[in-house]
Amino acid sequence: MVMIISMIAIIAGELLIFIGNGTVGMVVHVINLQMILISMFATGKRADQVVLDKQILQALLLVLELRIINMSMPFFFTMTLYWYPLVYSPLFISIYLILRHQDISLDAIGVTAKDLYFYSHLAVPVALGLAWVEYHIIHPDPLIPDLGITNFITLTIIMVMFVALVEELVFRSILQTRLQQSMGGWKGLLVASILFGVMHSGYGLVHEVAFMMVAGLIIGYAYQKTGSLPFVVMVHGMINILLFGLLPYTL
Repeated sequence: MVMIISMIAIIAGELLIFIGNGTVGMVVHVINLQMILISMFATGKRADQVVLDKQILQALLLVLELRIINMSMPFFFTMTLYWYPLVYSPLFISIYLILRHQDISLDAIGVTAKDLYFYSHLAVPVALGLAWVEYHIIHPDPLIPDLGITNFITLTIIMVMFVALVEELVFRSILQTRLQQSMGGWKGLLVASILFGVMHSGYGLVHEVAFMMVAGLIIGYAYQKTGSLPFVVMVHGMINILLFGLLPYTL
């Protein structure tokens, strides 16, 4: 029950942010976070489903932490690009603690090099197609002043090693996996994709939220079928590189 209430509260908080009530939306998220933390210490039977529900709640804590840090982190740099490591770096600690607490192995979260050569080639057309559609929805400004080699390498490192890696660990490796164990393959994939799309409400565009739900389904299905974290990180990272680097200068 707490798990369902928490997911509804996440959607409610993001809806408030979507319509411009960011402060109220943040209050909803903070209350939700406190509710989850309290439920972690609630006594109860150690039935498998109860344990799994608590593991899902821990995954939802990561989603809330990411949003709260994202909304509250001040800008310290003239380039927005350098703000991303500040937002995403703290999540590595939380992800590590949850993986350790839940006794999740590297294999279980998709850390594998199996078929990586094939996936690296497949990632390019998938990322290009998704990035092209998203660019025409949000028309973002570039995050780098030009396509110089230093700027491009910096963009690549930040978008892959911070943004894509953290979001794929949170939404696919941990949240989607636990939801699928609890609800079944397709229901878990759908719920994880809905939450992934809703967390893009900050753009204030219905089409962007809807598209990111579809993108979440595509990437989530790819992860479900391949079990490869590097593959989905490559896809996600390439989308962001194209979206905030190459496409604004070429379209």
